[in-house]
Amino acid sequence: MNKLLVFITTFIIQFIIAMEMNMLGPLAPFLSQYFNIDDSLVIRFSLGFSAVAILVPFLGVLADRHGKKRLIRFALIIFLLGCIIAAFANSPIAFTFGRIFIGLGYYSLSATLLSYVSEFIDYNNRGKASGLLRIAFGLAAVATPIYASTFISKTNELNSVYLPIAGLGLIALILLIKLPETEINATTKVDKSAFINILKEKKNKMIFASLFFISTSPTLFLNYFSIYLTNEHSLSQSEVGFAYTAIYIGTIIGITFSAIYSDRIGKLKLAKILFAIMAISISSILVFNRLELMIVFASFFAVGLDGGWTTYQAYASEISPNNRAAFMNIFYMVNALTVTFYSIVGSIIYNAGGFRLVILIASIFCAIGLLLVSKLSKIDEVRKNEDHID
Repeated sequence: MNKLLVFITTFIIQFIIAMEMNMLGPLAPFLSQYFNIDDSLVIRFSLGFSAVAILVPFLGVLADRHGKKRLIRFALIIFLLGCIIAAFANSPIAFTFGRIFIGLGYYSLSATLLSYVSEFIDYNNRGKASGLLRIAFGLAAVATPIYASTFISKTNELNSVYLPIAGLGLIALILLIKLPETEINATTKVDKSAFINILKEKKNKMIFASLFFISTSPTLFLNYFSIYLTNEHSLSQSEVGFAYTAIYIGTIIGITFSAIYSDRIGKLKLAKILFAIMAISISSILVFNRLELMIVFASFFAVGLDGGWTTYQAYASEISPNNRAAFMNIFYMVNALTVTFYSIVGSIIYNAGGFRLVILIASIFCAIGLLLVSKLSKIDEVRKNEDHID
């Protein structure tokens, strides 16, 4: 079995799904003009994309029952279908419909890729596999704004950005033919009691609540910042793309920093530090209106966000080892449902107070999330002391 081919194929898939996910924010000004809708409503294109995440627990069951490779192939076909619909969409409804398929493919693939790769490597090397997929995500985040803005500026057509992604996806689909299938477990089912027991724990509720508050910041900020740059600073679409690329360099730095230092410093402690950087940065954007400073602070925001998210996710995966899959399913669902919620109310917030209100809410909610993460440290410390006494 060619492990290199497994890594190449999963890397390509992670790269393209991350590219599509990171396109909406920087392309918001173009999409509002292209579909002749109010710029505050562009965030609604994420509604169907994120709402399908409620299916995540069932997708995991399908992977076990029918084989992970088979689910990856099915999800990739669904993703490619969504890209083709989006490429030739001539109305907001058609584009939204395409992104529903893209979202279903995205969440299916996100939930399955790492577990598929883990089937073929030993436990000690699984961190490398996770790191490889995170690198693919980071590279996609950096490359996407320039890629999308450059092609859109030249062609003014959505197919110029979606068809190349579909082409890379087709290559991955062909490579999948050569990859092995995983072991099939036909008796696997969704354990509802595990979900209920997880949600009863006070600590778990705090983790999920903190996730909602912290996820609020990037959901609002990154979706409306491009509109602010266009309306208030008169940046062109290509200039917006360069601005977002500068911001997402922080993503690479954050992910790399987290990978190196999370075990040395401690996952929760590092997450708290990085989320503090995130909170300070987003608050600074509220104070400073100079464009260069805003982009610098936004880049630091990305360092805190993606570095903190990476290490916080690793911390969360160890909370309930006997129900890890169920716990992480809820973790991902909370994030997706946060995006769904703000896809509905984001335009109301923006129309009520503009970008400053968006940043104010993002700052306050980020601070609340940081406070909850800090309280988790105290809970862990108390539990350690109780275990020591016992």
